[in-house]
Amino acid sequence: MSVILHLSDLHLDPGANDREPILDALVAAVEADRRDRAREVDVVVITGDVFDTANLDPTAASRRFMQLLERIHGALDSAPPTVIVPGNHDRRIRGIVGPERNDLLRALAEQTPPHVLVHGTRPPFLAELVPAEFHQQPLHLIAYDSAHLPRGLLGAGGTMRTEDLLCAAAKIGDRNPDWPVLLLLHHHLVPTPVTDEDPIDADAQPRLLQWGLERVLPKLLANSDREEWMVTALGSGSALSMLHTLRRPVLVLHGHKHNPTARLLKSTRVDGGDVVICSAGSAGCAQSVRQSATRRSARIWPSFNMVELSPEALQVEAVSFGYAGKARGALDVRSMICAARERAAWNVVPSLDVRVRVGDGDDEPRVGLDAMHVRLAARENVYDMHVRRTLEADPVAGRPPHYVDTVHTDGTLVVDGDDCETPHALALSIAEPRDYRIRGGLPRTLAQAQERSGIDAIPYATVDHLCRYRARKARLVVTGVPDPDAAFGSACDAGTGLVRPVPLRREDEHLVLEVDRCDARTELRISWPLAEVASGTSLATAG
Repeated sequence: MSVILHLSDLHLDPGANDREPILDALVAAVEADRRDRAREVDVVVITGDVFDTANLDPTAASRRFMQLLERIHGALDSAPPTVIVPGNHDRRIRGIVGPERNDLLRALAEQTPPHVLVHGTRPPFLAELVPAEFHQQPLHLIAYDSAHLPRGLLGAGGTMRTEDLLCAAAKIGDRNPDWPVLLLLHHHLVPTPVTDEDPIDADAQPRLLQWGLERVLPKLLANSDREEWMVTALGSGSALSMLHTLRRPVLVLHGHKHNPTARLLKSTRVDGGDVVICSAGSAGCAQSVRQSATRRSARIWPSFNMVELSPEALQVEAVSFGYAGKARGALDVRSMICAARERAAWNVVPSLDVRVRVGDGDDEPRVGLDAMHVRLAARENVYDMHVRRTLEADPVAGRPPHYVDTVHTDGTLVVDGDDCETPHALALSIAEPRDYRIRGGLPRTLAQAQERSGIDAIPYATVDHLCRYRARKARLVVTGVPDPDAAFGSACDAGTGLVRPVPLRREDEHLVLEVDRCDARTELRISWPLAEVASGTSLATAG
């Protein structure tokens, strides 16, 4: 069994001191996981975006990375073979502005010791079969440079070229037929949850470029302001089809999207091989659940993956770690996939070793009840929203942590009678409920939604409730939905992007969605179709 530490998207910047607490917590989390796992790590892999931007001094940036890598190796109590593949941020300014540069990767390769392999310094040749003498594990390891983008001044995507993969496959040949294939790259081969719907995050770009990306380009090219248009690797479909023809079980590890996910793609041919695709979250960033300038916005914990791979079985776990306040030192370990091998197939089986949470000692809720009640009041083509937020202490955990609810809205937020700018940090208390109002918080009609968000507006109205901490019970109640029978409920794990339907129940004029033992950073949603035109008014009032 090979134990592989999978890191991705560190986004190092020697001038960004605000990330030091996260990197310190990363080193501590790696050490804690090693102790808990009671097994040595055999290989470390880093799947791109080592640096935040290619516009860094190569010598200083490389030195900063090597200091971090030495600390990680220290936490592992060994210096296992380490393989690094490039990401778009390692090649382009802020990951999106060209032309492509390679000086960071070359400088890094010059400073690394023999047990660290930096791939990506030989474009346009993109694939490399890492010698078994280097990693010393029963697997065929292919390092792939998916960040190669030789032309264009804008883009965060890359290149997947079948010829490069075929070249690596030819070197494998018929050798060691029992060994699985491990493919490392930065970009995704299939879209990842939640982020495939996101707009491009251009906040860090110059104002003129930001305006062009968000306002001008989408008018010329459909969906050009969306993640999936800008950040994919050309040729992924052909590359994926080719991987099925290797007649071996394949594991693909990648980064790029900052969300840990797992996919099993079964071969459609009897003589084909299955492909498991696993992405890692960011090990160096704690991004907001929603794009926001509010520092107290709920954030996704940074994370890394732990992979146990043998010729017979595979298990991948995502290890998220707290980095601030009382959460510092806590690990949240979730099984992404566990599979047994049958010739060239991966067959999903129950987890080999269920470890739900380590570090803080338990997985008990920190909040007893986390509830939001929204009353809709119809006005012209919009709904005013009258919101009551209620918190109750958990009988076991006692008083909950300091809870700040970040309010995002396209309407006008009114708190204690005063209009507030949004996003707004609203402090909650277990002593009494907290009320506020949003004028024009939701559209009533499709025309109003398109007026707000453009012609591609989603034709549904949605009320959402983000639960920041683990709760014994989470509840979302909406009153005044025009057609309750057409409404539907869901819950989204903001960490993995996993969305699942949740049944609604009717209580008089109220629609109720409840989740028992709700995980932290889960978003409850009640949605319903928008009408083409407004008709009548809601009976709900501010009560």
